[in-house]
Amino acid sequence: MKHWTLKGKTAIVTGASKGIGKATTEEFLALGAEVLFLARSEDLIREAEEEYQQKGYKAFGMVADIGEEKERIAIVERAASLWGKLDILVNNVGTNVRKPTLEATFDDLQHVMDINVGTAFDLSVRLHPLLLKGEGPSIVNVASIAGKTGVMWTTGIYAMSKAAMDRMTKYLAVDWGKDGIRVNSVDPWFIATARVDRVLKIPEKVQRINDATPLGRVGEPEEVARTIAFLAMPASSYLTGLNVRIDGGFSQVGIQG
Repeated sequence: MKHWTLKGKTAIVTGASKGIGKATTEEFLALGAEVLFLARSEDLIREAEEEYQQKGYKAFGMVADIGEEKERIAIVERAASLWGKLDILVNNVGTNVRKPTLEATFDDLQHVMDINVGTAFDLSVRLHPLLLKGEGPSIVNVASIAGKTGVMWTTGIYAMSKAAMDRMTKYLAVDWGKDGIRVNSVDPWFIATARVDRVLKIPEKVQRINDATPLGRVGEPEEVARTIAFLAMPASSYLTGLNVRIDGGFSQVGIQG
């Protein structure tokens, strides 16, 4: 079972105070990894850090706004100080500007692309030297099924950014394969997180989501986290350049909202 564990691995998870990022951090810790987990909310980070450490996990919380270059630099410095290498990077931070296409501005587009794609690219590049020192290093990018097919109640600029994230994943997988760094992404559909809470509070919308999904339900953050963990494990050592759809089969049917 040595291939089905993260024992001894070091990992960074961004956007880790709630939702998929928090679930991924907890999955990694339970599987034996040491985790540097990041978010902007100091209260949530400190609360989680105390909880994890009380359980005996090697968890290191860091308050950081990943949209700021100086803070991305600080993340790299913290990882170097903690471990001197890195085995796993999970680029999970994301944002959206919820406007109809005809109301969205260039600034809206720039903001979403910068946060969803730009920060993931920049952090990956900055951490490349530490990943080179890692054991079976792996990057997992959290994209979205919106980058693959029509999705209800989101925006065009969000879909564009997530499509770009999947394309970046494939490019880096090819470019960094020679370095032994695997790069994959996951494409979730509606997952029960705070980000889509406003949609999931409306029974009619939940019913439409369920009807559009062959498995007939909304996904849970832990289901995404377990897939991310697999992609980071030695068990997936020959997998790279994949965009894994975690969508309950939605993309095999698909509807326009």
